[in-house]
Amino acid sequence: MSENIANEHRKGVFLIAVDATEEFSTAINYAAEFANAEHGYVALLNVIEKSYVQNWRKVEERVRTEMRDQAEQMIWDAAGIVMDKTGKTPMVCIEEGDVADVIIQTINDNKNIVALVLASSRSSSPGPLVTYFSGKGLSKLPVPLMIIPANLEPLS
Repeated sequence: MSENIANEHRKGVFLIAVDATEEFSTAINYAAEFANAEHGYVALLNVIEKSYVQNWRKVEERVRTEMRDQAEQMIWDAAGIVMDKTGKTPMVCIEEGDVADVIIQTINDNKNIVALVLASSRSSSPGPLVTYFSGKGLSKLPVPLMIIPANLEPLS
């Protein structure tokens, strides 16, 4: 699992989960800033949540293909942002499964990841990843969790 990231031998890798949330732009900006400051890299992980369509194989295959295409577009758009901000090619990985479980497995598979970077939501309630990893999931993380407040402006 997470072979693209696990096979990289880089120092100072800041992992971010690529998704369509508003807080993602804050997370990617700060992950890039941290990578620049530490002469490190950014790892982009997009997780496709498993589909539970049963008895409709053709529909499930089509949904999976569409989700994969969307995940690839999102991750390459994010890679472009990281390259613009750091001048370095980020590590990219697309996996299927439960988002929190895949993030933990990815970090466990790659000892070069130094932090998980998430951003808070501008709304009053935190997103599901911030909620999970700042609560019961925190004890499962082998690296620091960085939660960037949504109201912070990019450093550069």
